[in-house]
Amino acid sequence: MQGKNALSLKNISFKFAEANQLFFNAVDLNFSHNRIHFIRGRNGSGKSTLFRILRGDIENNEYITGKIIINDTVIDLADETSRQKLRNRVRTVEQKFDYMLANNFNFIENLQLAQLPEFPHLGSLPKRKPIPPFISHFGIDYTTEVANLSGGQRQILTILMTLQKPLSILLLDEPTAALDDKNADMVVNFLQELLYNDPELTVFIICHDKEIVDKYAGNSFYEIEIQENDSRIVRHIVK
Repeated sequence: MQGKNALSLKNISFKFAEANQLFFNAVDLNFSHNRIHFIRGRNGSGKSTLFRILRGDIENNEYITGKIIINDTVIDLADETSRQKLRNRVRTVEQKFDYMLANNFNFIENLQLAQLPEFPHLGSLPKRKPIPPFISHFGIDYTTEVANLSGGQRQILTILMTLQKPLSILLLDEPTAALDDKNADMVVNFLQELLYNDPELTVFIICHDKEIVDKYAGNSFYEIEIQENDSRIVRHIVK
């Protein structure tokens, strides 16, 4: 399964509302299945915009063409109904991940909260899904309030909360930015074990930490480069 493309971008062009030129132009990329893909680029290069495209989050007055293929499912980005299929399979953990957590609840209670529907009703918390056995490797006390966990353990919890509902692609925006080296390594090691135990999942990380990229990315590293060409800004996503 390692050689299988999890996600392909086919001739994708994007322009912000009222912009005079394309932000991305005819992007074609293939990403392998069941890996962590690291994405880097300077501020304004388009990392967050790329993530927005990957999850089908397009405003009505923005211009987009092209297709995203997740395994055998083809999503026409110009079609809102088709983009909904993408939103059902891709989710993001934002950089300020602590906003997802209820600090006075413990690890297990936060996982139960993550299973609530978008419009919950009065009643008991849902029965939680089993915690993957490998989580025990990270020294987490499931009964303590999450405010007492380390930053890496809290990040692991937010990722597990996101995975309480089925998905194919997980997007992480700077998941190690606020962590020390020990906790940053903990999070990446957790993601590696997660992929080993969930062969249907693929992870994308926006990461500025050169040490993390050099240590873990291997050949799954992409840089968004900006060049000026005849007074036009051209973006290239290079591996």
